Amino acid sequence: MDNRERFRTTMKFKPTDQPCHLEYGFWQDTYTRWRKEGLPTEIIYNTDIFHHTSGPDLFDYFGITKFAYMRVEQYYVPPFEPQVLEENSEYRLICDQRGVLLREKVGNVSMPQFLEYPIKTRQDYHALIERLLGSPEQRFPSYWDEQVRFVRNQQERIVGVHLDGFFAYPRELMGVERLLYTYYDDPELIQEIINDRVEANIQLYERVIEETRPDFAFIWEDMCYKNGPLISPAMFRKFMLPAYQKLTGFIKKMGVETIIVDSDGDISQLIPLWIDGGVTCLLPFEVKAGMDVTHFRKQYPKLQIIGGIEKHALEHNQNNIDSELERILPVMLPQGGYCVGLDHWVHSDIPLENFAYYVERVRKYSCERTDL
Repeated sequence: MDNRERFRTTMKFKPTDQPCHLEYGFWQDTYTRWRKEGLPTEIIYNTDIFHHTSGPDLFDYFGITKFAYMRVEQYYVPPFEPQVLEENSEYRLICDQRGVLLREKVGNVSMPQFLEYPIKTRQDYHALIERLLGSPEQRFPSYWDEQVRFVRNQQERIVGVHLDGFFAYPRELMGVERLLYTYYDDPELIQEIINDRVEANIQLYERVIEETRPDFAFIWEDMCYKNGPLISPAMFRKFMLPAYQKLTGFIKKMGVETIIVDSDGDISQLIPLWIDGGVTCLLPFEVKAGMDVTHFRKQYPKLQIIGGIEKHALEHNQNNIDSELERILPVMLPQGGYCVGLDHWVHSDIPLENFAYYVERVRKYSCERTDL
């Protein structure tokens, strides 16, 4: 089986020749550490899936299946003009392409501090609505045709269309704090933004799906933290569920059977709502937030699951890695519908030797259990 066939077969809960092993990504400082620990110099760090002329990356080196996201512009067309408003030896104050004012530390690869967003009121949204919803033909990158040819003629990356969800999208417009207040102060505005977004997605992604023939649709939300969701299930049901049902109905009608939602944190209260909304798969199931994939497999036997391997188990020794894999793989793999992966990006506290051992253990597990 090639990677795409293995993924599609896994998502249908059918047997495969070996586990489908996916990792969401590797941080830049992880790559930097591993170079010092003996990673071959020809292996590049590259988050661009279309680097097929640039050399092997970490996914290629370890033989791990990589997501290939087909992205189009979901936000402002034309974008805001990026500006560096202030800079010193410690930080930069920047206005980015989405009009967000942020502060980032010099030389730091962590997330910046988000200070101000362009949409604060209903009037702001209406003033920018044409740039958010109009010009669909300008939302495709200049190299779109090259991307389409690439994904339709290769089998090593699984191909997905990438959308921001109905919590994530308004959050990117106004910031999480203002968004949460606006659910109460101006619920009609939240509903308007969500309704506009679902219609724009259907219009925009019809071409995307037709041309790329993706293996899955990927919806980024990140709407939970370690103690639960940032809005209540009742609010999800009121504001977001109808939009999910409409969007997923369109995606499935276009022939895409696997619809993945990505949210960190404790997602347990929202799982049944996502399922009602037509979502078929969830990731990454953060262990520190109580997300035990073996528990959720029993509760939702037809839910496709990606991840759930405790990333911190790879920081220590091989016994920890073995224990973590034996906690999950014997339960999840025989049932199908499960792709092996850590419960977040591969971070720099994981030694190269440990990660290589983890990859090999997953591979050997499949060899030892040829009936899976």
